[in-house]
Amino acid sequence: MRPLRVAYSDFMPASRLETWPPLGLLSEARLIEFTDFEVADLLLFSDFGERHWGFKGLKVYVTGENMLPDFDQCDLAFTPLEIPGDPRAVRLPYYAQVLPSLGSLIRPAERRDDQRAPRSKFCCFVASNPRGPERNAFFKKLDRRAHVDSAGRHFNNTGRRLRDKQSFLLDYRMNLAFENSRSPGYITEKLVEPLLAGCIPIYWGAPDVAKDFNARCMINVSDFPDHDAAIDHILAVDADESARQAMLDEPAFPDNKAPACLAPAFVADPIMRLIDSGQAPGKRNYLRRRLREHTFASPLHQSITSLRCRLEGLAWKLGLRF
Repeated sequence: MRPLRVAYSDFMPASRLETWPPLGLLSEARLIEFTDFEVADLLLFSDFGERHWGFKGLKVYVTGENMLPDFDQCDLAFTPLEIPGDPRAVRLPYYAQVLPSLGSLIRPAERRDDQRAPRSKFCCFVASNPRGPERNAFFKKLDRRAHVDSAGRHFNNTGRRLRDKQSFLLDYRMNLAFENSRSPGYITEKLVEPLLAGCIPIYWGAPDVAKDFNARCMINVSDFPDHDAAIDHILAVDADESARQAMLDEPAFPDNKAPACLAPAFVADPIMRLIDSGQAPGKRNYLRRRLREHTFASPLHQSITSLRCRLEGLAWKLGLRF
């Protein structure tokens, strides 16, 4: 049997799918050869281009963005959003795509020394994308109540460019871990990173986050009636060392069991079923898409929101605080 020829396109430039664990598992069942776009049997594609429009064979859409699949453009889709009843749609949240290993967040009997070490700094924030109205508003309100070190390109107040986020987090008791938008199932690295570093996430995002993560290991801003009430609770927890330690001692996952989506077979098996099914590629109808398009009332609403957020970031760089 000749190798299955696989290509990928329209991912971020640094993406290297050759080392993606699910494809490694797939290669144990079927010899895989990464090849050029023009001669591939199967194409994996994402959101950052339209080169995939020219591919005629079977197509698998893989995204960590807050996006719904368009089955006029693909035959199988892995997205953070759950679509019950459609076997072509597989929920694969972004945190599951980037977590270093299956057991990275499984709680051992004792936390590591660097996770337990006393921390002198209150809270940090790291963001480069200004297009997050909820997190912009919350950061500024919390920062007015208690200083928050912001070390990303957006709202930077540290005067330096961050090189290693995980090392940076080790100095802080809490981390502002807001998604850039909100949809059921959309959970990214924003929540995982502080948990790995042993600091408390102040989370806003997926309304069903407790399906994947232990609600007691974070402060979920959505649990409070407004930002002020959430900030009151945050400051109270920060002032109470026993409350902080109790939260840090909680496992990241319910019952300390990793979600099924973290296993490489969770991705490899649907791809293998597609290959073995013998189905022909679906009929294609291509339309240009915008990231997070379904979270806005209209394209105009999305454009206005994006402009407003970018102007907020520019005002901050100019020293205007409002």
